[in-house]
Parts: sequence; C-alpha cells; structure tokens
Amino acid sequence: MPTFQHHNVSFHYQEMGTGEPIIALHGLSQHSAYWMDTGIAEALSKHYRVIALDYRGHGLTTITGEPTNYNIETCVDDLHAFADHLGLKQFHLMGHSTGGMIATRYAMQYATNSADDKRLLSLILCNTSPTTQFSNLPEDENKQAIEKLARSFEDYDWPIMIAGLKHYSGPLFAGVATAKNSDELFAKCLDIMKDGNGKSIGEFVRSFYNDSDPRTDLLKQIICPTLVITAEKDHIFCKTSQYFTDHIPNIKHEHKDDCGHMTNVECPDWMNEKILNFLQHL
Repeated sequence: MPTFQHHNVSFHYQEMGTGEPIIALHGLSQHSAYWMDTGIAEALSKHYRVIALDYRGHGLTTITGEPTNYNIETCVDDLHAFADHLGLKQFHLMGHSTGGMIATRYAMQYATNSADDKRLLSLILCNTSPTTQFSNLPEDENKQAIEKLARSFEDYDWPIMIAGLKHYSGPLFAGVATAKNSDELFAKCLDIMKDGNGKSIGEFVRSFYNDSDPRTDLLKQIICPTLVITAEKDHIFCKTSQYFTDHIPNIKHEHKDDCGHMTNVECPDWMNEKILNFLQHL
C-alpha cells in the first residue's frame, strides 16, 4: 500500500498504468476507490498513469495529532507536495465534487499566466464547484445544514447511511436512487465509502465548506485546457459548474442526460469515453 508522509499526515494513494500522469481526487466521504474500482482508472491506465489520492480526512489516509487542517488551502498544499513527492514536473489533474473544488483552487494557483510553476497539462472538473459553500441557503440555514451533515457521518455507520439514502436520496444520490439497477449502484457506493472514518469526515465537513466566493477573476486566468462534466440530475452542481463554463477560457463542456452526481458509478462507460476523447485531442 503506497503512502506519502507530509507533516503529520500519512496519505494513502493507489496507481495503475504508465504514461503521462493523471492525479485524481475523489468526493466527500469517498476515497481513491471512486476512480480505481469503478472502471475509470482501468480504462485510462491503458494510455496514462493514473494516481488516485485519499486526501486528508478520507479513506485510508491518517492524521497523527494536531492540527488536522481540514481546509481547502491546506488540501491544495498537500496536492502540491504530493506531486513533488512523485517527481511530477507536469500532470493532468482530475477532481470529482469536493476533489474538483481542490483541483480548481490548485489551478488558480499553479495554472495561470502569472504562475511561476505551470504544472497542469489539463484540468478535468466533474460534478463540482469553484466555491466550497455551494448552497443558496441563508448563512444561518447553511450552518445548520452543514452541522446536520457532519453529525450524520459521526452518528451512523456506512450501511445505515446507505439505507437512509435509499429512503431519501437527497440531491447527490438522486441519479443512483432512480436508476433501474439502483440496489447494485448503492452497493457500489457503499464499497467506495466504507473505508472512511465518520468522525474525521464530520470534522472535515465543518471546516471545509465555508467559502462562497467563486473567484471568477482567477477562473478567467486558468490557461490549461479544461473539461467540465455535468449531469442532468445533479441539480446543485449543474448550476455551480456554470461558473466554469462562463469564465475559464479554454474549456470543453460535456453533459450527461439521465444521470446524477455520482457519474463514475452511474455512467462509467460514458465518463471513460468523454475523458479519453478530451485527453487524446489536447
């Protein structure tokens, strides 16, 4: 099991394939299995070296003592140190949901005309947002919603969480809940979540999702080729992805009908096709 030590964090990651490197970042409560166990990494690894990281607070990555630093600025620093550890002078960066938020901020810092270190060959943003506070709720209501979400990870184990999502899918699992093979897809979701520590994820939720600024001025400065992926039933992130399509200059947008937020789980063949087509036409 490969690991990378950075300060007081032991990061777990998985990789497969050879060629130009792609660093892949998962969404909230998931880990590297979101890319490795859904067929995405396997398809990409025929042409690329796919490296999927469990970022702090998730999967098999562990933190010893304090500080935990569950904030986006630290996650960007972690990613930069990880690329240095791997000796990557340039790489493609791919992020889903929360991982896409981290990837976006990384690009704002390291893939603009003014950046000293233009490391990104391309940027792939799947079902995500440039803001970490992505709801349209008033501030007090948003804080209550975040606290409720954090407690759900702390109070319930993963099988109970999945059982609850089957009863009420919410906006992020609407596509899974309405699929013909819904039970199979929920089982896959459990597989890519069950290694996570609910207490750590709860703390992550409270610390991470608090920035409502999309930084449109910095989006306009991202110069690497960018692919944005959205899905019809992913109502929250279809709206927030509009920031990308409106402001990033060198952008391609792919949209999937009859699919929701968990695109790697719900439509892996379509994802493979769109990602490979984008990369192979750079």
